Amino acid sequence: MKKALRPLLRPDGAGSHAKLGYMIDGSHVGPTLLIPMPRGQATQIADAFRQIPRLGDMRGRIVMVHIGAIGADKAQDDWLRNQIGPVDETLYLTANADDMSGPLAIRGTMAAILRKATELGMISGRGVMPLRPQDLSRVAARTG
Repeated sequence: MKKALRPLLRPDGAGSHAKLGYMIDGSHVGPTLLIPMPRGQATQIADAFRQIPRLGDMRGRIVMVHIGAIGADKAQDDWLRNQIGPVDETLYLTANADDMSGPLAIRGTMAAILRKATELGMISGRGVMPLRPQDLSRVAARTG
């Protein structure tokens, strides 16, 4: 099966392309989940998604866009809208910048994305752990 994950590359007029994030296209029609995140974290999460063997079997589309790519200029916003299409849900992830690159943070971010995808009916959710009360208290303590 062809991998569904691809970079969002915008031609920049100089013959090269600017990477604005990553997009995962499912093989079935469904909702679009937009996730703005820092550039380094988006790359790490994209690498983690590559490890999911049946990634393309989901319904809909997951779009991870670099935070700086949104609102940079009107032409870029229009280009993103044309590439992504209508957005059904936006997932804002909050964490300390220092905590975002470790293996636990990557696993936590993946879990949050997969939980939201389950809520939206994009995946069946088997193996996706629900958020436990102790997880909520840790998130509340970090976001303060």
